[in-house]
Amino acid sequence: MREFGTGFFVKDDYARQPIPIPERRAWLLIALVWIGMGTDLVGASLGVYLSTGMTVKDAITSILISNIIMGVIGGLVSYIGGATGLSTAMISRFVFGEIGSRILSYSLFFMLLGFFAIQAGLFGESASYLILSLTGTEVSDQWLAVIGALLMTLTATLGFIVIERLSSIAVPLMLFLLGGLIGKISAHSPEHWFLVEPNTGITITMGSAISMVVGSWIGMCVISPDIARWARTKKTAFLSGFVGLFIGNSMMMSAAVIMSRITGADNVIQVMVGVGWGAWAVVILILAQWTTNDNNLYSGGLSMSNIFRSVPKSMLTLGIGLFGAFLTYIKLVDSLVEFVNILALVFAPVAAIYIIEYFLLNRARFLFVFIQNKKIARIYWVPMISWFTSSLVGLMTMTKEEGGLELFTLTGAAGIDAFVVAAVMHLVVGKSAQMLFNKKEEAEPIDA
Repeated sequence: MREFGTGFFVKDDYARQPIPIPERRAWLLIALVWIGMGTDLVGASLGVYLSTGMTVKDAITSILISNIIMGVIGGLVSYIGGATGLSTAMISRFVFGEIGSRILSYSLFFMLLGFFAIQAGLFGESASYLILSLTGTEVSDQWLAVIGALLMTLTATLGFIVIERLSSIAVPLMLFLLGGLIGKISAHSPEHWFLVEPNTGITITMGSAISMVVGSWIGMCVISPDIARWARTKKTAFLSGFVGLFIGNSMMMSAAVIMSRITGADNVIQVMVGVGWGAWAVVILILAQWTTNDNNLYSGGLSMSNIFRSVPKSMLTLGIGLFGAFLTYIKLVDSLVEFVNILALVFAPVAAIYIIEYFLLNRARFLFVFIQNKKIARIYWVPMISWFTSSLVGLMTMTKEEGGLELFTLTGAAGIDAFVVAAVMHLVVGKSAQMLFNKKEEAEPIDA
């Protein structure tokens, strides 16, 4: 593996080594980055979708339950990031081995690329409406999405400090505007919309709703070390992850549910504008996409840094952004719901395995010296088998409407099924392996 000087690591956001303690940030600044990620149009779009098949009460209940689950999961994985100072891709080498970590890095790359294209597409729709409302001129949302994707790529390429500064400005403004929107819609008589069943002919169960919400962000729980590694302590890493995940996602999705029910609109932009705030509502949408997509690209660059280890992260981030701009042009947003269902299966088990591996099985292996001394095994089979098996179980419990096999039912939420199966299976098999060999799993020297 090519060696780099200290200056390279500083310029490259410490993509391949722990962040030094003096360079780390206050927990509130990190939480603002998380909240900026959570106030996104993917979450708002899911909120609108939930409102078509549930009462507002049930939809908000499912959102809060889901975000508590994700807050705890994200907080625990953030703790690992704070403890090691390493990115998700680097930590995955401790968990899955060299080959396994590359598989995960490629998977994360495709997830983040997909999210980037979806968010940029929604950005284009928002910007198009804003221009139309202010000037009366129609501009192609496709091209605005591409332009937005390129601008987001520019800020993401500059690194975490720029993302943090953007979030410290945009997030308070978004929270203020969201608070105003919630205050405005609360003036409507709740008896007319809070407990009323929707007239759409669509029924969404509580389990399906939780699975969809968890699926929409479980991937972000997995990549939480990318942000949490900047925390000064392990405890503040957990705190920033939990608070950021819970507040941002809950506020945006709950507001979207209520506004959709009151306005009757089924498009997230129409919903936001339908409450009478016009351009201000669109400003929320544009800022939300920018803060979220910067983080998508940032983590995508870190994931690729684990694969292309001699290429600067900034160049990898730039390449991902350009490719994402192309995907934006072909309107990937059209497959949003199916996309998040798949995420629930692929990444929920990874979060569980990270937590079990660090807190209960092999914490001693989570040291950068193992990577420096090239003592990471090519593959750790127990975590890999747990990952693939639990993903398969999730597919078998997922309903056919969501793209699954629907062979049997566990909790009613396929993403949670996959998480629980991965946690239990990995703990039992991992402990059994340790007892069988009467030692912790040791690393096998290789050429990294």
